[in-house]
Amino acid sequence: MPDQIIVCPQCSFNFPLNDALSDQIRHKLQHQLEAVHQKKLAEVQQQSASLQKQQQQLLRQQETIDEQLKLKLDQERQKLWVLAQEKAKTEAKANVDTELKDLQEQFQEKAKQLDAAQKHELELRKQTREIEEQKKNLDLELQRQLDQERKKITEETRRTEGEQHRLKLLEKDKQMEIMQKTIQDLQRQSLQGSMQIQGEVKENDLKSLLSTTFFTDLITDVPTGIKGADLVQIVNNQLGQKAGVILWESKNTKAWSNDWVTKLKQDQGAASADVCLLVTRALPDDIKGFGIRHGVWILESQYVIPLVSTLRFHLLELAKTKNSLIGRDQKMEYLYQYLSGNQFKNRIESIVTAFSEMQSDLASERRAMERIWRKRGQEIERVIENTAGMYGDLQGIVGAGLPTIQALELPDGSEKAIATPSSLPPSLF
Repeated sequence: MPDQIIVCPQCSFNFPLNDALSDQIRHKLQHQLEAVHQKKLAEVQQQSASLQKQQQQLLRQQETIDEQLKLKLDQERQKLWVLAQEKAKTEAKANVDTELKDLQEQFQEKAKQLDAAQKHELELRKQTREIEEQKKNLDLELQRQLDQERKKITEETRRTEGEQHRLKLLEKDKQMEIMQKTIQDLQRQSLQGSMQIQGEVKENDLKSLLSTTFFTDLITDVPTGIKGADLVQIVNNQLGQKAGVILWESKNTKAWSNDWVTKLKQDQGAASADVCLLVTRALPDDIKGFGIRHGVWILESQYVIPLVSTLRFHLLELAKTKNSLIGRDQKMEYLYQYLSGNQFKNRIESIVTAFSEMQSDLASERRAMERIWRKRGQEIERVIENTAGMYGDLQGIVGAGLPTIQALELPDGSEKAIATPSSLPPSLF
């Protein structure tokens, strides 16, 4: 169809009628596309804002759940801590009450022993004073008798003469010699009696100390007149089983003698003792406080409890080791029968079953949580994919005029527009 010419009434310019219609259609389509573009852009922005709001709500819900879980865990830990502290306080209070009661009983017992020892010491001091008084009276009486005898001899000497006088004088001299010997014997017996009393006191004190401290042990005296040491201590464990023998010897002299060690070693062999101890006030020159010589422990009285506690510990451990070796083959047989029996098998199966159930529960919980997480992830991915697709559609329609959303672009910004207005079909223009 040939183009119709239209003349402009203002400028008399001639232009085809088809070009005028095409320009009107083009302007009309452009206005329609711009309206559609603005509407789509508003919808995309609205959906993008809604999506961001949903994401923020999901994040807040996740944070709320995490805080609730953390708060609940802190509460449970606090409850467990309070229960543990209360239990520890209760146990500590019970232990302290028991120890306090034991200490009070020990203090009362020590007080009774101290009173008894003080009374015994007063009695010994009284006996010692009586012995010394008797000794002084005896010396005075002997001196008086000697003076009387001298006076008689003097008078006899004056009255007698010759051989009879000489014989009488010799007789008196003999009597004086016998009396002096008697005086010396009495003095020696008095001194021996005092030393024997002091030795018995120290021996009784040592026996009382050992009996009080080690109440499970058996402390016995060696009878007087029988060759041996002073005390025999049979060490027993908590069950009353014999673990060893300790031999004691007590000396209260001011000078040291090496013969004591030899004698105590002989007594150790006769008593079949494991350890022998010599408690003495006088120590050898090379020993300070306590030490060992030829297998005999030599010590002062203040080191009795620490040293014997250490020796008892080693005797008890040695006895425990010896007892553990008794019937070892029989114990191995019992152990083999137990390991190869149904009881051991049932216990292992019960343990394995319990662990299997725990593992199954844990796997079920993991699968459930993974399913929930995967479902939420797929929903979020679907929303993001739909949003990106809609953004791509709008970008293809609008072109570079569409505002850029960085979350939907490549990191380097190299992505290009898929469609521009110039790429639309020619039929629209």
